[in-house]
Amino acid sequence: MNNSLKFWKRKTDTAPVEEPVKERGYFESVASPDVTVRNIAAKAQTVEGPEMAMKLATVYRCVSILSGSIASLPLQVKRKKNGVFMVDEASELNYLLSVAPNSRQTAYEMIRNAIIQTVNLGNAYIYPDWSEGEPKSLTLLSPGSVTYDKFLNFYIVNDPINGIYKSLECDEIIHLRNISLDGGYTGESTIRYASRIMSVAYSADEKSLDMFQPGSTYSGFISGNDDEQTTGYEQYNETQLKDVSDRFRKELRSGERITYLPGQLRFNQLSMSPADIQLLEKQKFSVLDLCRFYGVHPDKAFAGQSQNYKASEMSQVQYMTDTIQPYLRQIANEFFVKLIPRSVAAKYRIEFDLEAFYQTDLETMALNMEKCIQYGIYTVNEYRQKKGMPPVDGGDVAMISCNVAPINSPKINGEVLNNSNNGDKNEEKPQEVPPKNKETSAV
Repeated sequence: MNNSLKFWKRKTDTAPVEEPVKERGYFESVASPDVTVRNIAAKAQTVEGPEMAMKLATVYRCVSILSGSIASLPLQVKRKKNGVFMVDEASELNYLLSVAPNSRQTAYEMIRNAIIQTVNLGNAYIYPDWSEGEPKSLTLLSPGSVTYDKFLNFYIVNDPINGIYKSLECDEIIHLRNISLDGGYTGESTIRYASRIMSVAYSADEKSLDMFQPGSTYSGFISGNDDEQTTGYEQYNETQLKDVSDRFRKELRSGERITYLPGQLRFNQLSMSPADIQLLEKQKFSVLDLCRFYGVHPDKAFAGQSQNYKASEMSQVQYMTDTIQPYLRQIANEFFVKLIPRSVAAKYRIEFDLEAFYQTDLETMALNMEKCIQYGIYTVNEYRQKKGMPPVDGGDVAMISCNVAPINSPKINGEVLNNSNNGDKNEEKPQEVPPKNKETSAV
């Protein structure tokens, strides 16, 4: 009796035998509804900060040309003298704005980096240090060192690089803002708005880099070869295929030209997919999209558009009118409000010298110089002074062309004008005829 109970107990305690799972090939696995094929592609990169954005060639060029174009224009302080605003070269503020604002930067570097911070971070802050009623230095504060409370209109500065730790009112700091969504209190980075376009461009660059890596000439997948399967041996499982694929990829990328696969494995080569081709083609359109975000003409980003000289010249004018001019107005206005007291605001101006922007060929420059002198805009010596040349005698007199006259003037009607002196007409004197040879003149 006990033996029979032990027999039945041993029967019931035995674990059920599982049926072996049939190994399936690659195409069977893909077509099977109960199998999920993993996507082994790398996760798409998202551009969220200036570090990744500046790795894109178009973004780097747009930021560089935008900041460099503005910083190359001299920022001058002008004072009203005899009803005309002239550059106040003796002013300490003019030296700070045009030469050296502080001991660590030149005026060009300060303005350029301020524009870079404005575009990439949304805000740029410049601290003016006052002494005896005049600014003694202008310091561009480090990124992330300023906290702005837009409800209290109050700034807290903690800048360990420049050694500035202060709490400032709104009129004690220069604040440059990018395009804003909160009514103009704080600026937003251009990267935030263009993040999707930048991510597409970044993915295209990563794909191009991967294609030109050693061993990336071939692309495909490794699968079992059912035709050459040896009787009594099972097919390769997924782990074994992955190990072989990793080894195969590593050898190709290391520069190996000859490698091997086991006899029961097959390498199935794939050509470039339409998605890859479209992604590479997208690089051309990404350049134009990024130029639109930064307001930079594609010519300045070296987009390679074919056009004539006149179209290129007009693109320079459009770049000044549509892109540069709003920045110049914003910077000059912010500096003027924060650095010039209201009591003397009518006597001063802070402006950029736009003449430095219009650089063209020598023939066009000579034609412009001729027109300016011809119509009395500049004197000869004033133009010579611009070119660093010494003055000449008589060059301080303004000249004007006399080839025009009113439409109803006697000159146009053909009438002869006789000059009169004290009401008497001048009589023409008879012209003396020189004597001929062997003749003497009458005395």
